[in-house]
Amino acid sequence: MSEATGPGLYVHWPFCLSKCAYCDFNSVALAETGGESFLRRYAEALKREWAQRAEGEEFKGARFQTVYFGGGTPTIVPTAVLLSAARAFGLSDKGGEERETSLEANPESADEGKLAALRQVGFNRLSLGVQSFSDETLRFLGRRHSAAEARAAIAAARRAGFENLSLDLIYGVPGEAPAGWQATLKEALAIGPQHISAYCLAVEEGTELARRLARGEFAPTPPDLQAEMLWLGREMLTGAGYEHYEISNYARPGFACRHNRNYWRRGEYLGLGAGAHSFRNGVRWWNLSSPLAYVAALEEGRLPVAGAERLSLREAGREFLFLGLRQSEGVRRAHLDTRFGTGAALLLGQAAGLCEEGLLVAEEGRHENSELHAWPGDPPRVSGVVSSGRG
Repeated sequence: MSEATGPGLYVHWPFCLSKCAYCDFNSVALAETGGESFLRRYAEALKREWAQRAEGEEFKGARFQTVYFGGGTPTIVPTAVLLSAARAFGLSDKGGEERETSLEANPESADEGKLAALRQVGFNRLSLGVQSFSDETLRFLGRRHSAAEARAAIAAARRAGFENLSLDLIYGVPGEAPAGWQATLKEALAIGPQHISAYCLAVEEGTELARRLARGEFAPTPPDLQAEMLWLGREMLTGAGYEHYEISNYARPGFACRHNRNYWRRGEYLGLGAGAHSFRNGVRWWNLSSPLAYVAALEEGRLPVAGAERLSLREAGREFLFLGLRQSEGVRRAHLDTRFGTGAALLLGQAAGLCEEGLLVAEEGRHENSELHAWPGDPPRVSGVVSSGRG
């Protein structure tokens, strides 16, 4: 599969069986929305939004290079509903292997029959929310699955035909020593996924974990210990042949997530679903975050847009820089010149101060190949926290 050259399509399923203690994503417990009957209404609303956007001036005629079903937990949706939605968004059991089509899943809802059906309809990449192979750590995080269930889900995914498998893992969990994180990494490496997302736990405002911290139920992991675990993960994963291509993401050669790379390269994308964001022709807009409000708007014939923005050239340049510096490839001067013209010199001038402080590195080759890096090769060992998320 080649790198994406067109927009990406993201479809958000905001439902989970329960909310994890650390999660601040736009997701809700399914029971709070009305259960399966609402799931079906939501799926029909997604199709309505797709029909309007696909024929609208922004995306009419667009060829989407990647498709990503995220959440929430898409795999708690009935199989027939997911298959119908996948076909509506252009997936087909006739093939389509030339583009990356990703599906997020959690172990407790990743049974082999459902995964096989989704693989057959065209999903060719599975991102599985394992988080840890320690039952104690999983309980602290509020996960519904056990380590044994995670192992069973991985085996089911392989039997269902998913050859491109990504595992989500979390480190820096209070009470877990580096040896525990090392044990999870060893087991993940023994499984041999094509991609691993390794996120440092962040206590986000408004989560159950934040409320527990405020009550004094646990002490947060010290930043220096988090940093130690970050570098332990980097050493183990790169030593096993994985490329550290983004702050929290590692991949076998050729298996970096193309959909997410499009975001980090400030590419264009269409987001469908409650709270989903879109970006096209320099404008970013986002949907109503409430699944109930999202469905109601579309059932009334309205697009569910909650807001929009167009960044100034300077703001867009800064965004391009910080997104590029998340990646090991850094930012090329030629790309800045192409996108921002005379504004590129101002951006580079602002970056110069960070280079003097040792926070950025400028690698000078030929002018058009000059690059900026936040962490080229072996970056300086500094304390810090990497936010948790999904890959």
